[in-house]
Parts: sequence; structure tokens; C-alpha cells
Amino acid sequence: MIIDSHTHYGLNSPWGSYSPEKVLEIFGDNIDYAICSNLEGIDSISLKSELDCNLDMIRAAKKYKKILPLAVCQVDKSLDGHVMRFLLSEYPQFIGLKFHPECEKLPANSPKYDKYLELAREFKKPCLFHSGHIKSRFSSPALIYEKAKEFPDVPIILGHLSTGPQKSHEEAIAIMLDSIETECATLYCDTSWIDFGTGELDDIFLLIEKLKTTSKGDFSHRILWASDAPAGEFNQTNELYRKNLDNFKVKLESYFEDKELVDRLLYFNARDLYGL
Repeated sequence: MIIDSHTHYGLNSPWGSYSPEKVLEIFGDNIDYAICSNLEGIDSISLKSELDCNLDMIRAAKKYKKILPLAVCQVDKSLDGHVMRFLLSEYPQFIGLKFHPECEKLPANSPKYDKYLELAREFKKPCLFHSGHIKSRFSSPALIYEKAKEFPDVPIILGHLSTGPQKSHEEAIAIMLDSIETECATLYCDTSWIDFGTGELDDIFLLIEKLKTTSKGDFSHRILWASDAPAGEFNQTNELYRKNLDNFKVKLESYFEDKELVDRLLYFNARDLYGL
């Protein structure tokens, strides 16, 4: 069993136009479930409203059981949270919330996120944040961590463990470790874009080693495998998608000699976090 914890579909995005059917072609039989959000509510030439993009998401998830929907949050456009309350109340199929501070140009530590995170707490939904470069004014892991500390009981996922070079990943790992040691936030991360396209997994190895050996014990359950498909040229065909997934499995099993660990990253961690 395999869950891809960070995927999308949507028309007119910077990566192209990808219908639910198209992304399912990319996944093929490689995975069992894809945790998915609608790019038409995040980053699209024809940006849809928070309500419309999420209703589209629900229709796709009802039609295709492989798709597990995240509710896209347009924090700077729907400040009162009424739309999101309606969506979470009427459609329990949403397994979590999705935030993209970089696209909204809204710093992740802004108080404008609070009503959405209060809803996440109330409805017991994990929150996936796009985490950008450590120098980003909007989505750096440090800014997300600030907000996560205000809502310590809400699981918050650092999507991509930051974007950027190894230094960005190292700083994000340090933030993950600090949150564990101080118990001041519940941070998770996913592996999308970490070393992707290079075939090497050095930063992922470092992440796993650090979280396995905290003073509080083994916290590798906080790591989720993800692709960010169809973003990135290495994610846009079934062949390339399978190649990256196989590379992840083979190199991790060889490096750690621990198939159970690989199975947790590929499936069980996401299953447990989202209560699937």
C-alpha cells in the first residue's frame, strides 16, 4: 500500500493543465491513494473561488476513490471562514486543509490564518502548508513554525521540508527537531522536492536519521512520502513518476536496511495522521 501525500490537479496552472483523469494516468497503478488539492484555487490563470474549487474537488473525489481531497484555503480572500466552515460541515470527505502562503503572498505567521486553524482544530483536520525557501517572506519554515506554536494541537505539515538547497532543508530539519524537543508544536513534513530529479536522497537520509534519534525517541512517523505531482518535469509522466518512486524505495531500503521504515513513510504515517 502506498499513499502519495502531496498531489494536485487543475487547469491553467504554471505546470500545465491537468484534469483528475490526467493525474490518475500519471499515478497509474503505482500508488493506492493520492492526497490531492485543486490548483484552480491556488495558482491558476483562471483562479476559482474557495467554494467553487473545493466543490470541484469533492466531485472528483466522489468519482475517483484513489483521490483523497484537501480543502484549499484562500485565507486572504475569505477572512471570515464561513465558506470553509460550510465545506467542512457538509463534506466530511475533506481529510485536511491546504495552505499556500507563497501564492497568496500572505506570510504564514499572519493572524489572518487563525480562523482557518481554529476550524482545523474544531474539525480535527491536519494542515498542509507549502513551505518555501528559508529566506521566503511568505512561506519559510520559520514563519510556519511561528504559527504552528500558536496551535500546538493542530498537526501542521511542512510541505517539501522547504524548497531550496541543502541549507534550507537543514534549517527545516532543525525546526522539526526543536518542535519535538520543546513539544511546542506538532510538525510533520513531506519529502516532495527534496533531492527530486537528482536521483540522490542525501537530504532525506539526513532527515530520517535526525528524526529517528531525538531525545524523545523515534519520530520518523512525522515524515510522509510525497511527489508534488504533476509539479516538476520528473512528475509529469507515468514512467518518470514510477522511476522516482522506485528510486525512493530501493535507496531507502538499501541505506537503512529497514523495510518497515520504508513502509511507514510510504503508507502508514499518512494513514495514521489523517485517520484513514
